[in-house]
Amino acid sequence: MDRPLRLPQQDRADFETELGRALSAPQVREVLRAGGDEARGVERLRRAARENAEFVLAAAAPEYERYAALRADADAMARLPVDAPPRERASGWWGVLGLVVPVIAVGAALAFLVLGWVLGLVEDLEVLSQALLEAGWVSIGAGAVSLLVGGLGLLGTARSRRSEVGEVPDGQGELALAREAWRLALAERGLAPYLAAQVHAVDGRRR
Repeated sequence: MDRPLRLPQQDRADFETELGRALSAPQVREVLRAGGDEARGVERLRRAARENAEFVLAAAAPEYERYAALRADADAMARLPVDAPPRERASGWWGVLGLVVPVIAVGAALAFLVLGWVLGLVEDLEVLSQALLEAGWVSIGAGAVSLLVGGLGLLGTARSRRSEVGEVPDGQGELALAREAWRLALAERGLAPYLAAQVHAVDGRRR
């Protein structure tokens, strides 16, 4: 029975992927095919690589240590509670100013104007009616100003976001590069020399 690899699940999958590619190399398959039982030879080499995985992995230890450290940092950052960025909070306030405030202001203005017009029909309430009408027009003006200022703010925020389109977070990009560097080192300095040695040993015994 194969010994389980002492690696996280994702790294085990990467190891198996690189191992499969190495076993598919023409020089490996040619020697195994000459031995008369290619399928059994492939499985024998696969089992040997798994059983000696610690030796194979040691050849790419520096790259793996850097990759593991970057992944641990990324996982730790992902678990931290993060508030909305300042630009997103600003965008929310501009939305309130440009959309919510004008709607409230217009609703209040309509109420003031209608009520002022109704009270204006009563002679004793002309002063109150005039005050309500003035309040209605003030509300309309306030709503118009809010709509203008909020709209300009949202437009500026949208331009800022468009300027950031296409940017890749440095941490994630660095993590992906570190993973590829480890897989390349694993294939070139770990699996390829090990399998070559095993294949040559088999070829030597056959001779």
